[in-house]
Amino acid sequence: MYLEFETRTSYKYLKQVISALEEPVCILGGWAVFLHVNKNFQKAQGRPYLGSRDIDLGFHLNKNATMEQMKKSALSKSLDVLQNKLKFKSVSFRLLKEIHTETEEEIGEGKVIPAHFIFPMYVDVLVDDVPAKFGDVFHFHPADEPLLRFVFEDKKHREELKEFNKKLWLPKPELLLATKLNALKHRDKEHKKIKDVCDIFALLWYSEEKPEELKNKVGQFLQTENIKGGINMITKEDYQKSSVQLNHTPEEVKRVIGMLQ
Repeated sequence: MYLEFETRTSYKYLKQVISALEEPVCILGGWAVFLHVNKNFQKAQGRPYLGSRDIDLGFHLNKNATMEQMKKSALSKSLDVLQNKLKFKSVSFRLLKEIHTETEEEIGEGKVIPAHFIFPMYVDVLVDDVPAKFGDVFHFHPADEPLLRFVFEDKKHREELKEFNKKLWLPKPELLLATKLNALKHRDKEHKKIKDVCDIFALLWYSEEKPEELKNKVGQFLQTENIKGGINMITKEDYQKSSVQLNHTPEEVKRVIGMLQ
């Protein structure tokens, strides 16, 4: 699915980003799934679970936050570190660093490199709420994930662990499942959709929780019709392509994901 170089590079920068930011650091998306399932996946298959190309970071903002409060927020401090210390470039709500696919080095400002030698390494920042004056402070429109608020509001919805010498917060598997099911409806890139299908299966099959327990818990965050709607977006071809990555049959991938219904 993803080239080994891409996920290895992303993991390298994941460590750099986490090391540079103030703790706790909230990780979402593919790397959060990886941290939940890799131990059991590797034990079963003798190889690491699928890595991610992008790094997703989660931040809490009160929807009524003032401009001054936003300027002092963890999001503001983190953006400052990412842009001024780690030298990521701002591209809308994403932060970009271009990496040369052969030398594996960062491509400096102004260098002209053929597009096929460029790997775009993105850090995406997501917030649970978007205050009215957000654009006046940060000058971009953020990606929002309303389910993220559960991570910050109640520790029962997050996993706290130490990684790269920093305290990390991960959404619990059932919360990640809810975000992945929601994402399926909006995917326009095939590789991201296939990765979502793989992640949903992996969370059900390789996290520390049993599928039956996760099915019950996902219902806290999504209504039944939304769960079914997400699953119905998965095609026969999606199951086939995911099965190759997971080393499970398409039928088993479909059966396990179907347990959520």
